[in-house]
Amino acid sequence: MNKNRLIALSASIILLGCQAQEADVSEPTDKQVTMAEYSAQIVRTSHRIAHITADDYPSLGFGEGFAAAEDHVCNIAHGIVVARGERSKYHGMGDKKQHFISDVVVQALEIPSRAADAFHREEDTFKNWVIGYAKGYNHYLEETGIENIGSWCAGAEWVKPITAEDVYRRALTLANSGTKVPGMIASAKPPQKTEKVEKTATLMVDLEDELLRLEHRYLGSNAWAFGKDRTETKRGLLLANPHYPWSGTNRFWEKHLTIPGKLNAYGVHLLGSPGVGIGFNEHIAWSHTVSDSERTVFYQLKLVEGNPTQYHYEDEVRSMTSKTLQIEVAGQEAPVAHTVWFSHYGPIVNIPGVGWTDKMALSMRDANLANYSMLAQWKDMAEAQSMDEFIAAHERWSAMPWVNTMATSMDGRAVYLDNSNVGHMSYEAISLWKASLKERTLAAGMYAKRNLVVLDGSDARFEWLEDPTATIAGNVPFAQKPFQDRTDYIFNANDSYWLTNVSEPMAEHSPLYGPYASSRTLRTRMNALLVANEDPMGYAGEDKLFSKAEMQNAIFANDSSAAQLLVPALIDACTKTSAVTVDGTEINLSSACAALKEFDLKFNLDSKGSALFREWLTLYPYAETMNPGALFSVPFDVNDPVNTPNSLADTTTALQNLAKAMNTLNTAGIALNASMGDTQFAYRGGEIITIHGGKHVEGVANVIGQRVYDTLAFQERGKAVEGSKFLKDKGYPITYGTSFIMALSFTDNGPVGEAFMTYSQSGDPTSPFFTDQTKLFSEKAWRPILYRDEDIKANTLSTMTVSAPK
Repeated sequence: MNKNRLIALSASIILLGCQAQEADVSEPTDKQVTMAEYSAQIVRTSHRIAHITADDYPSLGFGEGFAAAEDHVCNIAHGIVVARGERSKYHGMGDKKQHFISDVVVQALEIPSRAADAFHREEDTFKNWVIGYAKGYNHYLEETGIENIGSWCAGAEWVKPITAEDVYRRALTLANSGTKVPGMIASAKPPQKTEKVEKTATLMVDLEDELLRLEHRYLGSNAWAFGKDRTETKRGLLLANPHYPWSGTNRFWEKHLTIPGKLNAYGVHLLGSPGVGIGFNEHIAWSHTVSDSERTVFYQLKLVEGNPTQYHYEDEVRSMTSKTLQIEVAGQEAPVAHTVWFSHYGPIVNIPGVGWTDKMALSMRDANLANYSMLAQWKDMAEAQSMDEFIAAHERWSAMPWVNTMATSMDGRAVYLDNSNVGHMSYEAISLWKASLKERTLAAGMYAKRNLVVLDGSDARFEWLEDPTATIAGNVPFAQKPFQDRTDYIFNANDSYWLTNVSEPMAEHSPLYGPYASSRTLRTRMNALLVANEDPMGYAGEDKLFSKAEMQNAIFANDSSAAQLLVPALIDACTKTSAVTVDGTEINLSSACAALKEFDLKFNLDSKGSALFREWLTLYPYAETMNPGALFSVPFDVNDPVNTPNSLADTTTALQNLAKAMNTLNTAGIALNASMGDTQFAYRGGEIITIHGGKHVEGVANVIGQRVYDTLAFQERGKAVEGSKFLKDKGYPITYGTSFIMALSFTDNGPVGEAFMTYSQSGDPTSPFFTDQTKLFSEKAWRPILYRDEDIKANTLSTMTVSAPK
């Protein structure tokens, strides 16, 4: 142990059931902010959950930073390196230049300097909290020694002490949209006639194009909030079900934060973020889903003939600006220069199929560019003593960058807010944009194919309006954001606000909040069937009132709306047609038909035939799950959005695809009646764990799947199987989806909940807490949330008091 340590550290691993130290229940005062010492108690309970108690926010941050580093120092450290724009400095250019491109954009958007400036303008309580967090993280490094870290980054030179400004930089990196599509920004170059333009990170740009088109619906979540009219307790009931990465820096970490008399919040936040992002206190429980809103819009610039770096704006000509960054790269003797271009709207971007030509370029404006306050808003949300205070926190900050909020309360209110940030367009601008969608314009094509909004950059009418009540200049003010306050239920599964309650769809808002009165995804439709007042799936029982257990059964039933709509007709078709010819070969369908007859229309571990159905369904373009075509014959009906579109359309194509799906599984050596238990696995810490759940496209609420994430940690991906969209030589490896899932019920005795962290609490692959909850999730064995003092004491694994001079 460091002999020069300035900490009074007492740590003891104690037997299960021993009593934790009693916390000081005195009311925090401003004087405590200037006390000479940080001091926090960290109690670890079952599954290594951290319960952190302190007398003030600086000490709470200190304890939280220390405990978070114990579990996830590697991922937190990497997130800070990203936010500093220093990936290349330590890791070189990276595959497809990913490190270099990330640094270029972080530095071009001036995230390090802007975050530091904004942090120093924050109020003292918030600043001291974040300062304490950084101090606690650093103290862990000092006490442990970087070379002694028990995880995959032990001894790495990029694991270093951090500052409070770094924590803030990390938050701003998460909020900004440009950091999510760095390849599109870094690869945008003026057209050149005499030189061959380097195609920087083409693969990266293509992946980002997919992200732009699908992030709302594929990178999302479910959340249900029931009010007193739909619960057995006559109080609030919440399901939190974010679908997030199982590896890398965007994992959640579970915590319980207490300042006696001030804060008693439980839940999770993304790694490196102090506070609770999804969770509850004694009065309110809340969750988030990625919003279907357009946080970015794209301006089509009409370029000056002969000069592709100038553009027309009304009656004037404007010149683009540029920033040439000098990026330090490991292994390079000198910094590598790279230039990024900007219009007055924001950076110029390279979108596949559009690019930058002699006549036009696209410029991106981000509604979250100046969003510095999301951590402060989450702090106020966690402190709220009523639903009105919770809503007021949203109104004060309007800083939820890209998420909806679903909340319920002890007194039985169910509230929905799309508090994400979008540009404030005038009614005239909205009308002009809608008109452009009816013509053969770039705007029409980009919206139809990618769901992206493109505006005329030469027309000042498309500038965002300045409203004095908006917390971020140019954004929609709180009073004009989608909002519902009910006593039955609200829900969201990443479609737009419109169908938050099936019985009473919301009125129309700005189109930047997503499509209105339009077809919903199959997953939204399944969520609606599970929660609607009529209880069409029957999980709420005869009284149609949900208990916590009934809600848990509903989300883990793994019903597939796609299977319900299509399998009966597919079985009928293959029963009538015994064989089809594919690529000149006749294929007998009887074995596939038999496998489908075994399918229970769910994606459970024992759901036979589920893999065959997946392979069949994913041979159709995704867009056909929402529109009539070869898959569905009956189109969307605005008066029946939960049940339309429906009915298998083209049986000839259906049977051809069934034969192809057979071939795919046969080639992979997988039985046609294989279940999820036979094919779908999490590869974690050297273990292979079977995983239930379905894909978004299958209309399963409990989403499980695989995506490629930008992470230094190992991620098992497997090799693709020819003919399949998802199947690998290792089956269906799971790397994202249901992550922290919580069922929380308010009762007369306070909040009572159960949960999973599907990928477990620790980031150390050698830890027993790296896989313990993954196994519970596989078994659908919910674990209790330990919130009350007596429950924490009864399940204490260790107690540690950490302290140090300020």
